[in-house]
Amino acid sequence: MTIRLAASIATVMLILAAPPLPAATATSQTASMGLKSTLDKGVVSIMTDPTLSDGRLVLKVVALNPTAQPLELSAANVHVFTAAGKPVPLLSLDALIAEVRGSDTSHSGATHQSSNYSRPQTSTNQSGELDVTGISGASDAVGRTIAEQQMARRGSTVDDPAVTEQVEALKAGILQTATVEPGKVTGGQLVTDRIKFSRKEEKALRVVVDFNGEQHEFNFEAPPAK
Repeated sequence: MTIRLAASIATVMLILAAPPLPAATATSQTASMGLKSTLDKGVVSIMTDPTLSDGRLVLKVVALNPTAQPLELSAANVHVFTAAGKPVPLLSLDALIAEVRGSDTSHSGATHQSSNYSRPQTSTNQSGELDVTGISGASDAVGRTIAEQQMARRGSTVDDPAVTEQVEALKAGILQTATVEPGKVTGGQLVTDRIKFSRKEEKALRVVVDFNGEQHEFNFEAPPAK
């Protein structure tokens, strides 16, 4: 579903512009309330879950297209790193569904790109600015699904209504490949593999979103584990 902006693009551009590199490190609490980056050819906003889900980061991403041409927002354009520069793989939709269904199959890294599962979500607030709080249905749907995976694997079958509900939540929430129409915003959620820090490593993360030929960078403390 797409939503027309309630205000002009000029109003949207009043949000904070991205600082010059290197970007300042935000707190995990700030990241859970939303971080925004404005560059010449697009605006990107992210929001993290306040805690890690089974050691994984649940990340919401939305992008505004201020141009006159359709743009693409894809999970393949989102990259997560530790502060030390180590890549943190994203889990594919297929791998997440397999876990919910109790399969032993697990595939980290290569994100599934099928448009069959693409459910682009748009989000603006009453001022027409980017708003990541309401994307992908219930804001905690994906994180809750991950937290319930262990329960789903115990004695559940593919036809179990609870499993079916969790699979549908993943399909509706996980970002695949979506078209961002001119003057509109689109987004979805992503889930990383389990994050492991060494004892002396700074517990911080860097997210880089490639959008319309620009790199939007976000640096923030890693959310605490549950």
